[in-house]
Amino acid sequence: MIGLDSSLQGESLFLRKSMIKFPGSDSTDLEICAGAYKPLPLFLNQQSIKILEDMGVNDDFFLSHQAKEVERLRMTTSSSMNASKFLKAQAVGELLHLPWFINRLCSLDLSFQADNFLRDVVEITVLVELRALKYKARIPVKEGYTLHGIMDETEIIEEGQIFCIVEVDGEPKVITGKDLIITRSPALHPGDIQQVTAVTVPNDSPLMRLRNCICFSQKGSRDLPSQLSGGDLDGDLYHIILDPNVRPKTVFPPADYRGQPPFDLGRSVVRQDITEFFVTFMATDQLGRIAILHKVLADQKEDGVLDPDCKMLAEMHSTAVDFSKSGIPVNF
Repeated sequence: MIGLDSSLQGESLFLRKSMIKFPGSDSTDLEICAGAYKPLPLFLNQQSIKILEDMGVNDDFFLSHQAKEVERLRMTTSSSMNASKFLKAQAVGELLHLPWFINRLCSLDLSFQADNFLRDVVEITVLVELRALKYKARIPVKEGYTLHGIMDETEIIEEGQIFCIVEVDGEPKVITGKDLIITRSPALHPGDIQQVTAVTVPNDSPLMRLRNCICFSQKGSRDLPSQLSGGDLDGDLYHIILDPNVRPKTVFPPADYRGQPPFDLGRSVVRQDITEFFVTFMATDQLGRIAILHKVLADQKEDGVLDPDCKMLAEMHSTAVDFSKSGIPVNF
């Protein structure tokens, strides 16, 4: 993760020694995998919905947002402007300037619905979204964002607080408020969703120059990202919900899984070790099976995600996620 530090002078880029992975190389190129160019939308899913339900969030919150999304999709095909905005939001046909083309047809008093191809593109895109809504409960929440997480290097933010700044219509907007919902995907343990207080910082703080990210405090006995599905700050995305209708009655303590020590060969790694690891990984990778079983049991059990079986599966899921790094497979 690389963040802007406005207190540094000049145009040079300063990296910590730990960030230089190939010290023997003369290359000065810097490749960026992803950037916080804009705030990403927030979508609920089956796992987060179930945890929020067990935390006591009213069902009306989920049903109202689902109804809004169904109505939005229904209105997509009603006008060229709606269809154009929808395709642009879904990043469909942007390289071909399809959203612009539909608007251009409208300005010429031509409807995209008169063309079979254009009509099919819009309708199939709507059906894809409806299918995700029906089978994956992918419900958008407008009063929420998905943002990269970074650490507060200035040590201004106190324990239990965050600093969240997003860019809306080209202008910075600082998110403030108490008891905001914050989480990360995937969330299986009941404590993977927490409440946090969003605060602002002085105008002359370097944090004010950041955009589309969440700054976590480095103070306290345990960092907040690790409490959210074992997250860290190496590029993870975090979800923050600002909707005041999300009022959980109970917030559960986060999971505290002991990290598995990586498997030590006691010698240098050779090519055969890499081959054997990939074969073992393919044979023992049961991440999807664990997640689906957790979803089924959470719905069937009276205690939901608080059931001991669900908690055990959440721990197994955490171990399975780390398998590629630790080399420790799940004990089934």
